[in-house]
Amino acid sequence: MAPQKRPAPPQSDSENDDDPEQSTRGTSSPASASNKRPRISDESSLQRTPQTDPDEPPTASTPPSDFDTDDEQADVAATQALRAKAIENRRRGNEPADYGILEGVELKNFMCHESMTFKLGPLINFICGKNGSGKSAILTAITLCLGGKASATNRGARLQDFIKEGQDHASITCHIKNQGENAYKPEDYGNSIRVERHFTRTGGSGFKLKSDKGRIISTRKLDLEDILDHMMMQFDNPMSVLSQDQARQFLANSGASEKYKLFMKGVQLEQLDQDYRLIEEQSENIKAKVEIKAPDLEDLRKAMESANTKLELSQKHDSTLAKMREYRRLLAWIQVEEQEKIRDNYMQAIVEADGRIADAEHKAEQLDEIYQAADQDATNTNNTYELMKAEVLAVEEEKREEKARHDEVKKATVEAHTEQRDIRTNLKVVEGIITTKKQAIEEEMNRLAELDGGGAAARVHALQEAEETLNVARRVEREHADKRHILQAEIKTTGQLLEEAEQAKNSQTERVRQQGQILDQMNRNRNSQDLAFHQNMPSLLKAIQQESKFQHRPIGPLGKHVKLLKPEWSSILEKSFGSTMNAFLVSNKRDEKLLSDIMRRAKCPVPIYIGNNQPIDVSSHEPDAQFDTILRVLEIDNEAVKKQLVIAHNIEQAILIPDMAEASERLYSTGQPLRNVKRCFCFSANTRLRGAVLFYRGGQPAQDPVHQFQGSPRMRADVDESIRRQGEAVEESKAQLHQLENEFLNARDRHLKAQQALTKHGRDSGELRITVQSAQHEAEKLRDAINEDNVEGGKLEALREALNDAEEQKAVHASSYQDSVTALDEKKQLLRTATQKLSDLDERMANLQATANDAQVVAQKAGKKRAYTLGEKNAAIARIDDAKSDRGTMERKLEEINSDIDNWTEQARAVSERVNIPTGTTYDALEKKYKRLGKDYAAFEKNLGGSKEQIAARAAECSEAYNRARQEMEDMEKLLDKLLESLGERKTRWKLFRSLISHRIKIQFMYMLSERGFRGQAVMDHKKKLMEIQVEPDITTRDGSGRGVKTLSGGEKSFTQICLLLAIWEAMGSPVRCLDEFDVFMDAVNRSISVNLLIEGARQSIGKQFVLISPGTKSDIKRAPDVNAIE
Repeated sequence: MAPQKRPAPPQSDSENDDDPEQSTRGTSSPASASNKRPRISDESSLQRTPQTDPDEPPTASTPPSDFDTDDEQADVAATQALRAKAIENRRRGNEPADYGILEGVELKNFMCHESMTFKLGPLINFICGKNGSGKSAILTAITLCLGGKASATNRGARLQDFIKEGQDHASITCHIKNQGENAYKPEDYGNSIRVERHFTRTGGSGFKLKSDKGRIISTRKLDLEDILDHMMMQFDNPMSVLSQDQARQFLANSGASEKYKLFMKGVQLEQLDQDYRLIEEQSENIKAKVEIKAPDLEDLRKAMESANTKLELSQKHDSTLAKMREYRRLLAWIQVEEQEKIRDNYMQAIVEADGRIADAEHKAEQLDEIYQAADQDATNTNNTYELMKAEVLAVEEEKREEKARHDEVKKATVEAHTEQRDIRTNLKVVEGIITTKKQAIEEEMNRLAELDGGGAAARVHALQEAEETLNVARRVEREHADKRHILQAEIKTTGQLLEEAEQAKNSQTERVRQQGQILDQMNRNRNSQDLAFHQNMPSLLKAIQQESKFQHRPIGPLGKHVKLLKPEWSSILEKSFGSTMNAFLVSNKRDEKLLSDIMRRAKCPVPIYIGNNQPIDVSSHEPDAQFDTILRVLEIDNEAVKKQLVIAHNIEQAILIPDMAEASERLYSTGQPLRNVKRCFCFSANTRLRGAVLFYRGGQPAQDPVHQFQGSPRMRADVDESIRRQGEAVEESKAQLHQLENEFLNARDRHLKAQQALTKHGRDSGELRITVQSAQHEAEKLRDAINEDNVEGGKLEALREALNDAEEQKAVHASSYQDSVTALDEKKQLLRTATQKLSDLDERMANLQATANDAQVVAQKAGKKRAYTLGEKNAAIARIDDAKSDRGTMERKLEEINSDIDNWTEQARAVSERVNIPTGTTYDALEKKYKRLGKDYAAFEKNLGGSKEQIAARAAECSEAYNRARQEMEDMEKLLDKLLESLGERKTRWKLFRSLISHRIKIQFMYMLSERGFRGQAVMDHKKKLMEIQVEPDITTRDGSGRGVKTLSGGEKSFTQICLLLAIWEAMGSPVRCLDEFDVFMDAVNRSISVNLLIEGARQSIGKQFVLISPGTKSDIKRAPDVNAIE
């Protein structure tokens, strides 16, 4: 039975271990030594037993066992039971273990192997081969791969010695089975754990732990040791892996003490013996500490008793000490009380100063209200005057422009009239010429008719008809040509209309896009009103919050404090408010300047108004309740904002009527303004995005347009409702865009038709020109015939040419005259219109100038009143500042006194909590009493050796030290008792383990010998740490004592040692047992028997794996399903 291993401090993993004792002294290999306590082999019972002197007195820490006495009947019974168990095991058959056995070994450049793979069976494995074939290299490789030291193999002192000659590196791989319920981390490693060890000739070495898939899980040697401990694979146990030298020593040359030592290491009882010795040493150390501390504890007890005695003496003078403490408390608090009386006087003076300041501030507030009203009145009147003056200047500029246009029209009219008169004179002259020429032609024709007997006359008549036809054709051509400028004017007019329609369509398209952007922005910013203002407004608001120099923090932007209750008026009101919704409101000039600087730094310029939050009552100035006013459709959460909107925009007197016709009827029907109504806002037809404002100007009805507001609403409103209305506005804008697109298409059609009409006119002009040319050709032909009739005809022709020239001049003058008449009429109409506009502007300017003069007078009066009220207000503020300065002086003195009181109070509280001072008590009287008692008490303390507090602290300290030392002593004694009790139990259990394991080995050994007809026993002397083997090959011999091993033949000796090895193996817990060249000294008969014995013994060890090295051949091994032979 193998004991469980214990952790130990980490040791070196170096393979360059030159200490020859390191490989034989302990039972653990270097790979597992890092998990165990250091072994004290120099002091253990095993190490102290010399191999050459078995008679040395025993020095083991454990008592001898009584289970090793010979009991022949018991041994026979046990042997029979073991034989029965063997028979049962043969019947049932051996079964391989699920985990903890080797599946194969791979060698590369290791010793004599360049590349070799060995597949191992799960139960019995024989590796056969001639000497020098590299059989033993397999066990060496297994030992090194699974954490063993190079020196432990007896094949080399360093890892470099195992690298094949001529190679620089080598590697070993062992496959460990990892299946079943007790598999080690199967989720990581799978069904097989692959352990690889690589080392180089330069001294490098490392481990790799891989899963069955080849994935690297770890490279730490500690993880390998955890795996070996979990599977109880004891490759550091010399009995688990007997190398060639160890096998030769054990099987051939080992003495009784060596056999006993190997037995103790093999079953790992030596480890327990060393652990128990450590416990004994710790117990002795604890016992020594207890003995050393015992005198110190007595000294501490005496010191404690002495300190307690002094404490009892000091308590007898508690009354004097109590009286001193009382005086000390009174002295501490009487100073605080005196300062508090001074503080109360200052506080009363401050209260009186506060009253005076409050009266002065109240007066200043009244004056401020008067000033604010005057200031606002002055501002409003000045603004009104500036507006009126601006209107006057605008009208004057408009008049100048109109006068210039009037003069131009008048000049053009005079020029047109002169031109018409000249054309009429020229026309009369031409008409006279035509009459004269016609008479001359008629006379010449009569003369020529008489010459030819009528033929010439006929030709002359035909010529007259041809000329008449020519004149008609020319007249038609001229009339047709006169229509061209009309068509050109139509093209110009339709082109202007087309351009205007296109501009309107493009403007509406842009408006639809802007409205859509506003709708998208409203959807994105439904939770953030700040984004409706200037893009740098968030930075401005943050800077205002961070600024601490404002007397009163600015209010704004004003739109954040205004909620619109009727969202349908949003566009109209946003447009009418202009930049006011972006503005901020401050209470004084200093804050205005500071805010202006912040706006400049934040690059967010918005208006700043100066006002206050004094409530304003506008109920008496509001119109009839039947009307909605701007004020009534707004919800304003700040009085200052409300006041500013009332002052700046008269929101309490601006009514809202949706329908423009109804608004005009209500406002203008009586010819007089409605009571308390200054303006009226209404919607345009078919849209609520724009509208008009109706009012009276100079006593006359007036109207100004209110355009659509472009931007996100700045006033708070129902977000969903605003988004819905904005969506409606988008749809309305789209409908208007559709209408404008239709108008654009119509205008384009009209323009195209006008162009087509002009084109047709050009074609008709060409046809008329051809007609005129034909008529002209006919007349020319007749004129040539007449010329041939009479040489005198040249005179007639000259007359006709002169007539034609005159008629052409007449046609030109007639056409020009008609054009001049039309142009003169147009100029006269334009002149009348311009004259009327000048008259209207003169009247309007006169009215505006009169209104502006009145507004100037009112503004001047308001400015004087503001200056006077400002002076009164500043005087009141100066009085407040004086009073506050006086109060500030008293406050500073009060703060100094309060600081002194706080310090003295803190010092007094260090003495005690507050106590009442008896009436009439003074500080000097209390101080005298306290000093007198203090002098008496000091004398007493001097005699006693210290104050009561010091004595009490000393007594407490001594008591604590004594109690702590006593508790430590008791704890150490309890620990010592527990250690000794546990050690006794463990020694008894160890003794039982040793006896049972020894007995099992003896019975197993007897059974193994009996398989060949031998008789013998294994005699163990635990006191002398010896294991003697007594064997009688001849079972017929009557002497039961048997012979010693040295008297046996070589074969009998080897067989006997094999039986002993199998017996010890059966008592071990290692799942893998390895033996190198067990039959090296056997003859063929003993080798065959030993092989069969090993096979049968291995089959009795259910689930154990055996790796046996033999110099024989595979033919020496009896084939079986559980036997794997490799050659």
